[in-house]
Amino acid sequence: MCVHLGLSEAHRRQQLARLCETVCREVPADAPLVVAGDFNDWRSRADAILGPSGLQEVFCHTHGQHARTYPARLPLLRLDRIYVRGVAAYRPLPLPHRPWAQLSDHAPLAAEIELPESP
Repeated sequence: MCVHLGLSEAHRRQQLARLCETVCREVPADAPLVVAGDFNDWRSRADAILGPSGLQEVFCHTHGQHARTYPARLPLLRLDRIYVRGVAAYRPLPLPHRPWAQLSDHAPLAAEIELPESP
């Protein structure tokens, strides 16, 4: 799933709650799932709201904090995320500053994700 959440805190809360409900209702608990995009979550509140869904944020779980992604030329804010659930393994991938900082106002995030073996 790819998301781009609103700038308003109230809108983000509603969007995150709807995302959590959709994941819990529509995606089997053992199915691999990736949810990524611009969460506009500079206050780091998404994790708590998404908690019931079982999603884990790749960078925070690995490094103890979300990746800095905005602005791309000198990232200070932690706005973008990659959440996973039901995967065998994952690891954040570092990306070079160039050419990415010239392609978007957000620095990109990447992760290597290993899917579980099929029965």
